[in-house]
Amino acid sequence: MVETRQTIRNLKTVFSKPIYIILTILIALIFYEINVVIANWPTISSFLANSGIIATLKILPTLSYGFEKIITAYSFITLITISILFGMLFSLIVYKTTLNKSITNKKTGILGTIGVFLGLLVPGCATCGIGLASTLGLTTGFLTFFPYKGLEISILAILILGFSIIKTSNNLESCQINLRTSKYNK
Repeated sequence: MVETRQTIRNLKTVFSKPIYIILTILIALIFYEINVVIANWPTISSFLANSGIIATLKILPTLSYGFEKIITAYSFITLITISILFGMLFSLIVYKTTLNKSITNKKTGILGTIGVFLGLLVPGCATCGIGLASTLGLTTGFLTFFPYKGLEISILAILILGFSIIKTSNNLESCQINLRTSKYNK
């Protein structure tokens, strides 16, 4: 219970600073856009070949805005959730790095990397052709092994990212203590 309160307090500390909220939103949007581009790559590459780069850049906002209409509702919800969690984790790691000028805990970094990879692999629905799974030609294979069409991987990615956020937030307290003690020792 004490650890939960500390986690919430640390999250409030980080996200009370507007720069980390902006960073979270920016990273979440970039992650979302990567998924839009991967899912629409045949359309984008065809449009690029026929109409040029300027026209292709003009259709990207339309593809992004209409993306929810071409995927299932649960795929869209999990993609948005993974995007926000990824943005939060990125912001926490940046905050922690600036706090103690060192790289984050390796276990947290590895788990976060796994969560982001799974989120990129199948951020909702393998059969819809979203994520790297479709790019790698793995959509049919996923249908065979996963009864919920890749939703299991998205939920696993959400759980891993959530756990990584909690662990990173918990580790912020030790960084803040180390920072305070180093200031007093000088």
